[in-house]
Formats: sequence, C-alpha cells, structure tokens
Amino acid sequence: MNANLLGFQCRFQYRGGFQLDAAFDLPDGISALFGPSGSGKSTCLALIAGLLKPREGAIRFGESVLVDRAARRWTAPHRRRLGVVFQDHLLFPHQTVRANLCYGKARGTGGVIRLDEVVQVLELAEVLDRYPAQLSGGQQRRVALGRALLTQPRLLLMDEPLTGLEASLRDRILDHLQQVHDHWRLPMLLISHDQVAVRRLARHVVVLEAGRVIDQGPVSATLDRATLQTLASLPGPINRLRVEQVQPVGDHGEGRVGDQPFYLPGRTAGDTVYVRCLPHDVALTLNDVPRISMRNHLRGTVRDIVRVSQGAAGGRIYIAVDVGQTLWAQLTASACEDLDLKTGKPVICVLTAAATEPVT
Repeated sequence: MNANLLGFQCRFQYRGGFQLDAAFDLPDGISALFGPSGSGKSTCLALIAGLLKPREGAIRFGESVLVDRAARRWTAPHRRRLGVVFQDHLLFPHQTVRANLCYGKARGTGGVIRLDEVVQVLELAEVLDRYPAQLSGGQQRRVALGRALLTQPRLLLMDEPLTGLEASLRDRILDHLQQVHDHWRLPMLLISHDQVAVRRLARHVVVLEAGRVIDQGPVSATLDRATLQTLASLPGPINRLRVEQVQPVGDHGEGRVGDQPFYLPGRTAGDTVYVRCLPHDVALTLNDVPRISMRNHLRGTVRDIVRVSQGAAGGRIYIAVDVGQTLWAQLTASACEDLDLKTGKPVICVLTAAATEPVT
C-alpha cells in the first residue's frame, strides 16, 4: 500500500447552500476527520463512499481511482469495497443479528474476515438470535460494525460512532474499534467532533471548518493547534493522561504518571488507565502546597504558552506543561503575570481527583 492510503481533492456544493473545497491525504492506519457540526466531515465521507458526486476533483485509494471528474472516471459505490457505519446503524429491523451479519457476508468477496471472528471480536455471540429493537445502542453499533466488516472492505468509514452513547458504552465502542484494527490491520477513517475519541483512536487527523481543511497531521499537535488558535467555537485542548501501575487503595485508586503518584476517583484498577480532564481544572503553582484537598500535584516544566485572542475566545491563555506527558492548563492573563510564566520555568500542576474522568 502506498504511504498515502487515500488521496482526496474535491469541490462540492449543495443546491444554494454549503460548499466544500477540500484536499487531504491519509496515511495507512487510523485517521480522523475532525471539526464542528456543519464543517463538511460527513460530506467528505459521502463523497469517498460514492453517495455523492463531486462537482470537480478526484479521489484515489492506493493505486485505484475512485473518482476523477476531469477524466470522467467514476467507480460505483458497491465496487469501491469500502465499509460504512452510519450514525443511525441502518440495520434491517425484521431480521435477526445473525441475518444482518450474513447480509454483509453475502456482499463480501474473497476476504479474510470471517463471521466467527467478527462475532468473537465484537462479543456478539449472545445476541445473534435477537432483533435490532431488542438491542442496546452499543450492541446495535457493534452489529452495524460487524456487518460492514463482513463486506471485506479495504477501508472502514465510521460516521460519528459515539453519538448518543453514555460514557461506558463509548469506551467499549472505542475498545472494539481498536481491536478491529489490531486484529485485521484494517485502515479506518473516523468522522468525529469528539476530541477524546480522536485522541484515543487516531494517529492522523484532518481538521475541517466551513468546508475547508484548516490543518492536518499527527493527532496531538494538530488538535492542539486547531482548538487553540483556529476553532474558536470549540473548547481548547482536552487533556488525556496515561496513568500506569494503578491499584485500588481504600475508596480510591492510586497509580503513577511517569515517576509521580496520581490519585483516581473510585476503586479504579488496571495496569494502565487513561483519564480525561479539562484545562480549567488544572491549577498552577510555583511551590508545592502541602495539606490541601487537591491530591494530585504533578511537577513539570512550561513547554508552551498560547494566548487566544480576545475577540475569538475571551482572552484565554493556555499553558502546556511537560510532566512526562503534555498537560494543558487554562489561566487568566493576571494569573499568568503573577506567576511570571515563561517557557522552561518549573511549575507544579494541581488538580483534584474528582476533576479526572477515566476513559479508555
């Protein structure tokens, strides 16, 4: 497979409305299209899948041409061998889970993905004889994913796979998507406005706004730039910390961020746990503060200071602190001046265990 798995360069316009003019390349592995609602993410997916035709442009997958308007080349959707999982699942309500999966299998051609493997990896054995109306939202999503996999796709397209799911189900869907990629080495394109999901799963991201690509590249650095400097309608970067060697201690969990202790809410346990926290939940101090209810004190060094313009987002200042991982804090201008913050300065990040939310 080429280094650039998929090449996209298209112009599209709905009648009297939204215009898309976007170009990007996706590497092999898991990539994401990220942006606010109405930015053009789902339109790009529909163009790739062949559900829409661009006014101008070309789409290539590896060595094959899916669309080339200049050369009048067009590959029909069913010949593109792309698996699509839509937000609303589109399961056949009158058929069992087994029948829905077998429909996908019947459309597949000579691939390596077997029905028994899909049932095992997606944990569907206990629901094979149920109907979609008898399933939870997470189960319906797994069935839709399994049906798409059994079509033997070259690329899996996921349109907002976490929409409408509660936190525990979101984590399980992300786990299953990661397992699918690891088991079959199947490239994926995730369509999402959820920073945590994109940071958790993707390695490459394309950021869209108003039908145009405003940034693309490795996930962490690209999302940080976009959410800080460009996408003023979205919150700033969302922290996702890796906590290792986690063990239950009394009514809470304890682990380590690098070589520093870290407290977790509840009896969280596991060799490695990821937690989510927002920049405004992180306080900075120059000296350790003993005997304080905020249990987590992470020593680090200021790596970057980003001032968001007053007009775009109220004059926020974001501080990136290197604690072995990047941890973002949000400060006011006066707090930043009082601490005399500058790159390279040692600081201590303070946050409560309650401000952290375990994620996968």
